[in-house]
Amino acid sequence: MTRYVCVHGHFYQPPRENPWLEIVEPQPSAAPYPDWNARITAECYRPNTAARIVDGEGRIIRIVDNFERMSWNVGPTLLTWLEREAPDVHEALVAADVASRARFGGHGSAMAQAYNHLILPLASERDRVTQVRWGIADFRHRFGRAPEGMWLPECAVDTPSLETLAAEGIAFTVLAPSQARRVRSPDGVWHDGVPDTGRPYRCALPSGRTIDLFFYDGTTSQAIAFEKLTASGDALAGRLCAGADDRLMHVATDGETYGHHHRYGDMGLAWTLWAIEHGLGGAAGKRARLTNYAEYRTIAPATWDVEIVERSAWSCAHGVGRWCEDCGCNMGGNHGWNQKWRRPLRIALDLLAARAAEALEVGARGLLIDPWAARDAYIEVILDRSPATIDAFLARHQARPLTELEVSQVLALMELGRNAQLMFTSCGWFFDDLAGIETVQCLRYAARVCELAERVLGPGVEAAFVDELALARSNRPEAGDGRAIWTREVVPTRVDLAHVAAHQLVHAMIDEGKAGSSPSHGRCYEVTRQDSIQRRTGKARMFAERVRVRSRLTGEAAELCVAILHLGEHHLTGGVKEIEPAAWRALCGELSDAFLDGDLFAVQRQLDGAFAGFTFSLGTLLPADRRAAIARILAEPLAAAEAELARVYDRHAPLMRYLVKEGLPVPEVLRTAAELTLRRRLLYNLESEGPSYYPLRAHIAEAEQVSVELDTPEIAYAAGRALALVVDRAVEHPDDDRLLGQVASMAMVALRMKSPVDFWHAQNAAYRLAETHAPAWRAAAAAGNEGAGRKLVELERLARAVGLAL
Repeated sequence: MTRYVCVHGHFYQPPRENPWLEIVEPQPSAAPYPDWNARITAECYRPNTAARIVDGEGRIIRIVDNFERMSWNVGPTLLTWLEREAPDVHEALVAADVASRARFGGHGSAMAQAYNHLILPLASERDRVTQVRWGIADFRHRFGRAPEGMWLPECAVDTPSLETLAAEGIAFTVLAPSQARRVRSPDGVWHDGVPDTGRPYRCALPSGRTIDLFFYDGTTSQAIAFEKLTASGDALAGRLCAGADDRLMHVATDGETYGHHHRYGDMGLAWTLWAIEHGLGGAAGKRARLTNYAEYRTIAPATWDVEIVERSAWSCAHGVGRWCEDCGCNMGGNHGWNQKWRRPLRIALDLLAARAAEALEVGARGLLIDPWAARDAYIEVILDRSPATIDAFLARHQARPLTELEVSQVLALMELGRNAQLMFTSCGWFFDDLAGIETVQCLRYAARVCELAERVLGPGVEAAFVDELALARSNRPEAGDGRAIWTREVVPTRVDLAHVAAHQLVHAMIDEGKAGSSPSHGRCYEVTRQDSIQRRTGKARMFAERVRVRSRLTGEAAELCVAILHLGEHHLTGGVKEIEPAAWRALCGELSDAFLDGDLFAVQRQLDGAFAGFTFSLGTLLPADRRAAIARILAEPLAAAEAELARVYDRHAPLMRYLVKEGLPVPEVLRTAAELTLRRRLLYNLESEGPSYYPLRAHIAEAEQVSVELDTPEIAYAAGRALALVVDRAVEHPDDDRLLGQVASMAMVALRMKSPVDFWHAQNAAYRLAETHAPAWRAAAAAGNEGAGRKLVELERLARAVGLAL
């Protein structure tokens, strides 16, 4: 008799990309990380791909992939971000699904999810179908198989949603126990109340189709999510293994519970799953076995029937009110606040969606066979925007051969349809205030919808939407109503072809041809530079170029003229607009003559006159580009200042060593020069492509002689990165015992730092090294091989430093 256990994690973040750039812009609230995706990846997603199991002394004895042993879904928009920004995590997820198939009878643990997490019972029929089809297509694209199950956003369910899932081939989904209205036993008797969560149920649908439903254990799931049950892996394993045999014990929570909401939750989960799998700790003697939903359906097919509570969800006690009204559900902690803003927001977006649908149908006349079928299929282009994919998409859906301009119109219509989905992402209503970053993000998608819809329907779409939005008010008096939030938080984030041209040329001017990061628009736009004029005198520079800017998403393009005057540091001004070729040549001549005559005021006047109403400055750059530009501007003065301080230190270092040796105070100005110089030199070594132990040792020795503290957070961060590089090198060259010795010495130095060093990557690499080579080295050392013995000694030193138990 066996007790079956399944732990499900719903891993999800809302789409956060700027709709015009397809990048996540800086989010200061996520500091020290650039944005919340990056922060939660570091705290949860990546740790769960290599979770630590430790012994009683806190040393790592196993590194395991939790995803291989649990059931899970990751939202498609999050997977898109991971593939681009954290490919190691994306690759680990795909590999974990493959490994889970071997573990669970050919059934992968990954489940699909409705595409961008909108609430399906509140969606139109067309949107509901698109969400499910896009979720399935994204899943097939990444995991190379058809999904058996699909996670419903917020577990929000109604019969039409289940019909859509079943029609698209989805075999099961997972709900909260409160979402079961009544169940029927095989003898035909209906039973009201909370269902027995230890079995799957068959839900018969009006169409004649059926779909299986699992209702998770609500009490234990609640304890995991909110009562820190993951703090003890033994306690959690014991809880999951308690109860009758030949039953399914399963829980479902947000995946972020394991590491983000609860620190070290990934480690608690790792021990829980390992203990159950091997009959250890709280699972000892319990005859428990891990499974996933897809496998368990084959072990114990559904024999009971169920009827659902219509329009219900796992995170709202009032049906689906949390996403359309002031139902009373909120995050708590904001006394006196209300969520009356939810209804006018929902009404405004529903009205905008109707205009978007109208624009799609009107704009597609004569161009597409069926615009809604085309929108369903557009996921192919979203996943691969190559010309070949676009051509294949058009070949299937165009009503006739299209011109280049008509192709651009069709792609713009498809982007209209995509953003009209994204603006309904559930997080826009989930949290407590209209001015929250999640709601503002939905409004930015709405702004893109307004822009694209007005190309078809003419002006007025945005004005009507904002009038409705103005009826919603923030709880924060300083934030104001929806109109104020739109004006302050949404409008400035818009990007057009002129913005892109300006950003490109400013970036090129400041970068001066040096290798550096590409402008943030590079993913969505192509910029071809033509007819370039560059002039320089002293610190002042002038650029004038004609550029062609083309959107990679819609194909729209324009030829624009850009001129910039840079007087050094942050003093930059310019203009961008369309100008006839003859007029542009004349303007370039006038600007060049005035600049070479040294009359910079004349250049400025000509720029202001020629580009009246189309000027820009450094402050108008996109946030990510602005930071890069400021860094470039600061590089030269900082380098000069650092060089001068280094000369001061080098000239007076012997005197400082003498003062320290004699116990005399070092003057503050000399100490400052020494600290900055030695820290920069150490960072230069640590941040190089080939960090080495011997220069590191020399820097530390020199710093001790002049009493300079090198233990800073910046150096600790660099030390973690450097250690990861050298351990990887040791893994690539396992027979180099000298290299392994250097790595162990560097790790010992890092271990002694007071500032926390990130050993995560080094631990993973050292673990692989030990798993792969230590047994052979032990055998060779026992046979008298001195080299193998030295490698074992150095591996032991490395293991002690990074907290690994061999």
